[in-house]
Amino acid sequence: MNQTPFKPFSATLHCNYFLEVCALIFLVAITIAYFTRKKYPVATARLFGVGLLILILNVSLDILFCFLLDRSNVVPLYWIEFVAELFFSTQFAISYSLFAYVFYAVGKSLKYSPIYLLTIIPSALGAVLFFTNCLHHWNFSFVFNNETSLYDFVPGPTFMSLYVINWGLNLSATVAYTIAFRKKLPKEILKILFSFLFIVAIAATIQTIQPQYLLSGTAFTLCAMLAVATVCDPDIKVDRVSKAFNDYAFIDYVNTQRYEKQRKHYIIFDIESFGMFSEKFGVATANELIYNIRKFIESVNKKSYIFRVQQARFIILLRNKEEQLQMIEAINNRFNESFGIKGNVLNITLHILYFVNDNVFTNSDMYNNFINRTLSVINFKESGCVELDQDFLKQINRDRRIKEILEECLKTGKGLYMVYQPIYDLKAEKFNHFESLIRLSNEELGHIGPAEFIPIAEIFGLANDIDFFVLNETCAFLQRNPEINNLEINISCAEFFNNPSERFMKIINKYGVDPSRIILEITETIAVKYPSKTKDFMADLGQYGVKFAMDDFGSGYSNIARFITLPFSVAKLDKSLLEEQENVAIFFDAAINLFKNLNIPIVVEGVEVEKQLELAKKKQIDYVQGYYFSEPLREKDLLEFLAKN
Repeated sequence: MNQTPFKPFSATLHCNYFLEVCALIFLVAITIAYFTRKKYPVATARLFGVGLLILILNVSLDILFCFLLDRSNVVPLYWIEFVAELFFSTQFAISYSLFAYVFYAVGKSLKYSPIYLLTIIPSALGAVLFFTNCLHHWNFSFVFNNETSLYDFVPGPTFMSLYVINWGLNLSATVAYTIAFRKKLPKEILKILFSFLFIVAIAATIQTIQPQYLLSGTAFTLCAMLAVATVCDPDIKVDRVSKAFNDYAFIDYVNTQRYEKQRKHYIIFDIESFGMFSEKFGVATANELIYNIRKFIESVNKKSYIFRVQQARFIILLRNKEEQLQMIEAINNRFNESFGIKGNVLNITLHILYFVNDNVFTNSDMYNNFINRTLSVINFKESGCVELDQDFLKQINRDRRIKEILEECLKTGKGLYMVYQPIYDLKAEKFNHFESLIRLSNEELGHIGPAEFIPIAEIFGLANDIDFFVLNETCAFLQRNPEINNLEINISCAEFFNNPSERFMKIINKYGVDPSRIILEITETIAVKYPSKTKDFMADLGQYGVKFAMDDFGSGYSNIARFITLPFSVAKLDKSLLEEQENVAIFFDAAINLFKNLNIPIVVEGVEVEKQLELAKKKQIDYVQGYYFSEPLREKDLLEFLAKN
């Protein structure tokens, strides 16, 4: 029986359920096809599967109820009543499962949300009232028809109310969440949800006009077919080559797993030089290798979930540590042997990471950040298989938190600030040269040094934003303090690739600062790593009068020939050259002689004790910088320091 006879206190006709039988056949076929294909491990997939089963039960009970009602002269009435109660109970389950699907699809979890009670109570109460209400006949009753010698179904006074309460609340909540969180839902899901509401509304309208025709099953089946053909099609989450789950399925999984509250054991492995296999042996051979790897993993543990997230990267999810270690052992044993594919012998080298994901990442962005940061610090040369212990994962989480703090600071301007370290002119015996340095402070993590947050900013693509924050702050500082002759500014190599002159000069001109007062520091390592970009960068800004200093000379490649070809105005020697070692002293003297012959002023960094200062004076160094004179100071403290010195 359908949910929409809606003619209280009047007997209904005995229904034509041919369309309902056809719908049931299609629904069963759809469900079998769905459950026999690979499904990825997220709540929405499980909910859709449960929803299909509920729909089958609902339509089956609808048909059975009508069938028994047509034979009510021989079938006991209590059986008909029992089937009717079951049918109406499944109606409430349908409306609730639809809301639950939307709730999970937008990244929520009914299991851990107080909204769970607000939504389950109406559905549960409606089902209980239909099934056990002592005032049973207020919901519906059966009246004997003398003309047909059969019983007719008659809705009671509370019949409509229960439907409105249940379907009205759940559908309203579904629509509200769909609209409120529409940006979090794929367009395909939005289309399916509104198509469902439209189709059900049309079916209910038609059946209200022609109550003898059952159409709810047909409407539900049409919606299920649309869903399976689009967003709920298991095949769209399966990699075409390996038959493992694809990156789309993994993104869906990690975006919802935090609400699953499941402790998953991860194995992530990359095939080294996979592109070489494709080029040397052909795409078909490489694809068969990928397929065989997936089959092997499944043969070790059929309950594992396997994702192919990149061309040569697999992720395996396992239930416990024992399964994880067994899988790693099996993988190592198998890959110590060669693969024979299409007459080719392939020797495969893997890079394996394994760990327990206790909220290390809870969405796809965090996963990408996690992988980028992990691969930047892990050394696979020592071992092809690395376990990420809890201390490492805590550090990764700290890095992620620092990245979030940096993003917030760059938006609000709070937390990041500049300090300035005086540089002493040994010849003039005064401070007329300064270096600006960025600092980060946070209530949660306290002081975070640049040696920690700058590499994180570079990995997560925040280096440019920090460069422009620094440039804005230092230009404003120069505007406020015209007596400051030269100010050195550290920048990242990321800016070399972003047409810097226009962007830099726009900021410099905004504050009306003479570009010749600005000295941009470029590390020796970067100058050697990106020689052509560095040269273009320096030439581009040099034409406006901006000067450049090579920072940390002596700490990296020490490629003197490369240095000579670039238009540096200042050479900053790394503090490591102040060490009392014979070889270091020889290099120190050679560097000093070189720069003096090139008429390039020298700054020695890291001067902390008088002995180092005396060495700098002895070598006739131009400038010295370090804690012997002053630590880096905030602007107010710097001005007080200069007033005293």
